[in-house]
Amino acid sequence: MPCMQVTVGCDIGRRPLERVSGSLQRSITRIVRAVKPCLYGPYPHLNGQRFRQSLFRSLVRTIDPEAIFESGTFYGASAQFFLNVSEQPVCTVEKNRGFAYCAKRRFRKIPEVRVLVGDSRAALKKLRNADHFPPSYVLFYLDAHWKEDLPLREEVALITKEWTDSVIVIDDFKVLDDSGYAFDTYGDRELSIEYLGDEAIGPYEVFWPRCPSREEAGARRGCAVLVAPGAVPAVELEGLPELRRLPRSRTAATSALGL
Repeated sequence: MPCMQVTVGCDIGRRPLERVSGSLQRSITRIVRAVKPCLYGPYPHLNGQRFRQSLFRSLVRTIDPEAIFESGTFYGASAQFFLNVSEQPVCTVEKNRGFAYCAKRRFRKIPEVRVLVGDSRAALKKLRNADHFPPSYVLFYLDAHWKEDLPLREEVALITKEWTDSVIVIDDFKVLDDSGYAFDTYGDRELSIEYLGDEAIGPYEVFWPRCPSREEAGARRGCAVLVAPGAVPAVELEGLPELRRLPRSRTAATSALGL
């Protein structure tokens, strides 16, 4: 009888402990997945947009860049895509330390990808004089726009001033004549040509996606491509199946479109 009591007592005591242990393990798993989701599967590169991916491949073939710069690393899926497509060094900047940690872990054995932690504008200023980063023929992919501090205009102004023979792709950007493409807004500011302004864009040419938003896959976010006059002849870009050109200003563009 004493043995029976001991056995039953141990069994009764074990079950609540197992329940607590199982609940704790599940809680820890949820926390780990939230903090380091890069360990639990890939995230779609370039918003999962197949046309955008095709556009990037065409730009790489046409421009033949010496390096890729990305602002807004997130978990590193797009940086991995950039490396695979270009086979050139990739420098990516992430302000959020948690995301940057994930990206650094992802690329810890891939020296061709440098993950910087901090503000994209400060990173661009440092890279301009860095020996390891080329001074020309760089393909920039700008996606570091969220929260109140919006760096895009300053990013573009720095690039157009310091890298006068490069190409810039801007994600989450307003496509004037296609409302099906989503874009970011911050209060009364929207990511558009009007927001950037002629001073930031400088002599760069502006191109737009040729694919209608209804035919795009994934998140269907808009974009714009800014091209330096010395990067590649405009006629070559106009010949790409993924790009088209529209006038910069709202008045000129709406007139050209008959709106």
